[in-house]
Amino acid sequence: MSDQIRVPILYYHRVAEGIPLKQGVSPMVFQSQVDYLRRKRYQSIGFEDLAGTFQQGHPLPSRPIIISFDDGYLDTFTMAYPILKKAGFTATTFVVSGFIGEESHWEGSQENVSRLMTRENILTMSKDGFSFGGHTRTHKNLLSISQQEAEDEVGSGKRDLEELLQRPVYSFAYPYGTFNEQIITIVKNLGFRAARTVHTDNTHSRQDLFKLRCVKVNGLTPAWKFKYYLTRFYHWDILWQEWKKARRSHGR
Repeated sequence: MSDQIRVPILYYHRVAEGIPLKQGVSPMVFQSQVDYLRRKRYQSIGFEDLAGTFQQGHPLPSRPIIISFDDGYLDTFTMAYPILKKAGFTATTFVVSGFIGEESHWEGSQENVSRLMTRENILTMSKDGFSFGGHTRTHKNLLSISQQEAEDEVGSGKRDLEELLQRPVYSFAYPYGTFNEQIITIVKNLGFRAARTVHTDNTHSRQDLFKLRCVKVNGLTPAWKFKYYLTRFYHWDILWQEWKKARRSHGR
């Protein structure tokens, strides 16, 4: 098995009408994106599948893709879930466990508060093969609190979800995309097998399992760019941009 595998990880927040472009996409746009994935014969996998490939050599489909949603908004259930289910795809939703069935009143979200999925919504999706991952209990920035508080946030969020789902939870997404090596160690020690960031790329290696990159998709993503994000050329572009940045930082 190659040390690197191209598995685009799509990163969404919301699928709804009339929302700010940075927050998500409309149902019509999301439908067109899912239709494109189906035509191109992509097959959805979970974060645990990707971890299993690197750690145990488990095979992946020829065109794997991971579809993920942050926070657990209600429209993930009402809008995205039916579209994905009809097309034969699944997804992973990273849930803020302390706000299930409420609104997104955590710090930093006051201007764009929205309804979140209920326990029943989560269980319905789970029965259809959709996965759920940890996103802490109250969506705190893990770099702004103590190590003990960070352990409590990550661990309690995991336990809440496992109690609801009655199964282990192995994937995690860092709130606000903020993390460091200490946070990675906390996430590993709590039994997660993979964690997603908000940094961009579509290719991963074994050593990246706790800092997996993704492709952010929202209303500012035109159709041509969505398609480009899935290609090897996008990965090469990322490498080129990072090489140029490194040269500039060294004054060359």
